[in-house]
Amino acid sequence: MKISFLISGICVGAVSAATVNINTLADLGEPSETVNTIGQSATYQNRTVGGVAAVTTKDATFAVSIDFNAGDSANNGVIWESGGATIGTSVSYNQAAATLSVHHSTNSGNALGVVTHQLTDAQVSGGEVEVVWAYDASEIDFELFVDGASSGTTVDTTEVARTQNNWSGANAAGFGIFGGNFAAGNGDNTNLAAIANLGDTATINLDTGLRFWAGTDAQFAVAVPEPSSIALLGLASLFAMRRQRR
Repeated sequence: MKISFLISGICVGAVSAATVNINTLADLGEPSETVNTIGQSATYQNRTVGGVAAVTTKDATFAVSIDFNAGDSANNGVIWESGGATIGTSVSYNQAAATLSVHHSTNSGNALGVVTHQLTDAQVSGGEVEVVWAYDASEIDFELFVDGASSGTTVDTTEVARTQNNWSGANAAGFGIFGGNFAAGNGDNTNLAAIANLGDTATINLDTGLRFWAGTDAQFAVAVPEPSSIALLGLASLFAMRRQRR
């Protein structure tokens, strides 16, 4: 898991690519782009968004608010995807397993990284959940956050490691629907994951929509105890140890 406590930037032409420590998404300011309609759109490949050229090779942060529904669909319902199985990224919800996954495929489809979050009963039945996936171009990794808590970063699941810095190929993007070849099957273009439109397995909040901050790798802050709290914890541990010795 990546933990960032400072804002660090590297110059990329006229814009900055940065890892930004935040408490809430509001700390990022206005998104570079917002999509408020379910459907297919052009690939992100070779696009300039918010002044960031070639966005698919730069840091990126995406966010949606989703109300998940319990059920028995075993397909991976597409929340968002861009690119294809050769180079691409997909975020999906498996209703039967109650899992949320990010798949990232690179190296001509031979390398696949995956991170999965197991949704709790409360997250499935308790209303909207904030889902954020952030790309770190220097690490060639996505990190998944659910309600501000990290679920970890994409881990290579194939013998070939991801060494190609790119999160989308030329295939169309999809928001709430299957946009093209399902991005990131299992490292083999001919053996893709079972996919479907998101349909009624979950409802995306289209008022806030799909928010995209180009050139920014957002990292939610990890709470650090106050010194007084640490001292109290130490005293409590000492007291417990003394009681055990009696």
